[in-house]
Amino acid sequence: MVEIHKTITDIYENNKDILKVFSCDDKFSDTQNFCDHYGFKIEDSCNAILLKSKKPTEFFALFCILGSERLDVNHKAKSLLNARKVSFASKEEAEEITNQTYGGISPLGLPDEVQIYIDSNVMEREKVFIGGGNRVSKFFLDPSALQKLTNGRVENLT
Repeated sequence: MVEIHKTITDIYENNKDILKVFSCDDKFSDTQNFCDHYGFKIEDSCNAILLKSKKPTEFFALFCILGSERLDVNHKAKSLLNARKVSFASKEEAEEITNQTYGGISPLGLPDEVQIYIDSNVMEREKVFIGGGNRVSKFFLDPSALQKLTNGRVENLT
């Protein structure tokens, strides 16, 4: 049986028709290892990157980027967040803010105050996979379902 993280249980139960769950070994949870071991394309991975805005006020935002792409933190992310200074959230901050496990953080099941941005390249894929909130599960879904379930804002982020 696949372990569904507590922050995502209700979303999964209400959306089994659009969320396909995949069990993975913790040691293969990191994106490149997952793709290499299970035979999936890095271009179909959707990594969740949690940034912390430091100035003018502190808040967190999650960015969904294809595993083959790089988030433009210093220009596009800062501009979208209207922040003078941003940084990657630490492991401790990420786990505290998301209530999920670092290395498996999902855009699903996050607190309402975490803004979610989805790179426009993600929306061009037929299917993507995302973290399951832990290191032992992933979800496969259509990018439009990702946007719907997260209420994410689509932007050019790379």
